[in-house]
Parts: sequence; structure tokens; C-alpha cells
Amino acid sequence: MNHSRGVHLLAELIDVDPSHVARAVSTASRAHRTIHESGIHELTGEQLRRLVERDRFAVVIVANLAMRFAGRSEDALLLMDIYRASVGTQAHSMPIRKGVGALPEHHDHPYVQRAIRILQAAGLPPLHTDGIHPLRWGFQVQPAGEGLPGWVFINPDPDCDERTGFAGGRRGYLAVMCWAGWGVINEPVYEGLLAAVHPDHRNNAFSAPSNF
Repeated sequence: MNHSRGVHLLAELIDVDPSHVARAVSTASRAHRTIHESGIHELTGEQLRRLVERDRFAVVIVANLAMRFAGRSEDALLLMDIYRASVGTQAHSMPIRKGVGALPEHHDHPYVQRAIRILQAAGLPPLHTDGIHPLRWGFQVQPAGEGLPGWVFINPDPDCDERTGFAGGRRGYLAVMCWAGWGVINEPVYEGLLAAVHPDHRNNAFSAPSNF
């Protein structure tokens, strides 16, 4: 069956068959007027992008259903957790301790904090460090530098390749950040580091710092 470009793009984004997305759209449209009026099943890629910017929650509902239709209930819940973390509506949002997910000197950086919260919501394990020694291995987030406002670098946890599901593997980190609305570079930029940019800075082009 032929599906619209928008359905295919959403299917690629959450890694399910387009038929599950199409079924989710049909189901959600009957219960949610916004989804029905959006005509998401007929959207082009650009129209889907605009819908995500205008009403991300509608897209989240469709994606959640599509995951369930694909038999991936845990990943369906994960999508909701990532969404809530990205918009700041987590039910129990605990402060991030210094040395968790980032070096202590990067702790107060606002985009580092947001990235850590999103990755933790996806169940990914953060680094724990006293600033000198690692106390527990995990992912590490650091700001990209003054020349790249809004960008952060992510060093995935050492065991990421053993993880499966939506957030599994190194590419799972990119999938999580992308689902949270951040822009990403699809390949490592330097020594395995992944790059992501906050939605407010998506128009800031990435250019590798001179020491890369």
C-alpha cells in the first residue's frame, strides 16, 4: 500500500513499518479532532515538520499508537517519557546532581542540563564523576563551545551497543534527541562524539571547531 511521505518520515523517525503509522493515524483521528483535521496521513514531509512544530503532542499520540501496533509497548512509553522531558512536563523532575551526565564544570550549562534530562528520560545511564575519576561509567554531555551556540556533544555510554529498542546502540542517542525535537548530525563528528542542537538554534549551521 502506498503511504504519504509524512507517514514514511514518521515511520523512519520511530523505526516502525509505515503500515503501523497509517493504522495509528486512522485510529487517533477518530478520537482526536486535531489529528483528524491535520490530515496527517496525506502530509508531505514539509507539512509534517510544520505539524510537529505547531502541535507535537498530536504527533506523539500517533507515534505512541504506532509503537503499540508494532508490538513495542515499552518503546511506546519511552516516546512519551522523552516527549515529557523535552517540554518540561515530567511528573517527578529531580535536580541533576553535579558530576552526573557531565563534568562538574559543565553542570550549569542550560543545554547540557536539558540534554541530560532527555537522555535520562530515555533510560540511558549517565556518567557519575567527581571531576577527576569516573565513579560510574555512562554517557557524558558537554557544550560544543562558544562558536556553536545551542550545540552539545554527547559521548555515549560504553555499553550502548548491547542495548536494543528505540534507544539502543549509538544511533539510539541520535533517535532520542531527534524525537525530543533537537537537530542531530547522523554520524559521529569527532572521536565517536555525537552532536545535537537545541530546537531554538536549529538554524545555526554546524562547523567543526579548529581543533577537530
